[in-house]
Amino acid sequence: MPLTPADIRKKRFSTVRFRPGYHEDDVDALLDRVEETLSALNSGEFDGPLITAQEIEESRFRGTRLSSGYNEEEVDDFLDEIAAELRSRGLVRKGDVPQAKAPSSGPVTWTGPQPRVTTGPIPVERPAPPPAPPRAGAHARTEPRGSMTPEHIRNKRFATTRLTTGYNEDEVDDFLDAAEATLDALIKRHPEGVLITASEVERVRFSTTRARPGYDPAQVDAFLDELAAEFRLYEGGE
Repeated sequence: MPLTPADIRKKRFSTVRFRPGYHEDDVDALLDRVEETLSALNSGEFDGPLITAQEIEESRFRGTRLSSGYNEEEVDDFLDEIAAELRSRGLVRKGDVPQAKAPSSGPVTWTGPQPRVTTGPIPVERPAPPPAPPRAGAHARTEPRGSMTPEHIRNKRFATTRLTTGYNEDEVDDFLDAAEATLDALIKRHPEGVLITASEVERVRFSTTRARPGYDPAQVDAFLDELAAEFRLYEGGE
């Protein structure tokens, strides 16, 4: 049966926590556009741009880890249904405009699968770090307090995933570059060089990948836990 605006409005997904999920606001916003498009197709009144199958297949969402998010597999399966419905109604590519009375069935033009995760990383959202307090003492500490050094961060490697959920590699690499600079500044007791805090390491979110390679989430999360613990050794004071 064809999808209706009510099907979109009433759709519910399972939520996940402490493992990768899709940001709920991002998914809800996309489904709002789908509902509006199906309503316009049914009424024949097109007041604005309609969402297409291509846009559904190229959609990206921010990832969640500690906060709750929608089950990725359930969302992906439903978006595949939506894309098929839009193709059957003539909305295949960006810029397509259906007839006022869109057909409910008929030949479907298949343009091939498009990766759901495509161009450009989504910036990692985090609040501006508070300035690190100056530490007392006449001599700067030049040795790390824990077992980790900036070189450990620079040389860290993760397994990559494909066709399963992974973390966006560019976002993880950028974050670890900031972590390396921060640890170096902490070791040398240069508070002006601190870019991120232990709390921010624990709260960081990365967008997820599925159709292209990404870093193994379990390995990245485990390393971030080590990194947060290392930063707390310095943030705890002398």
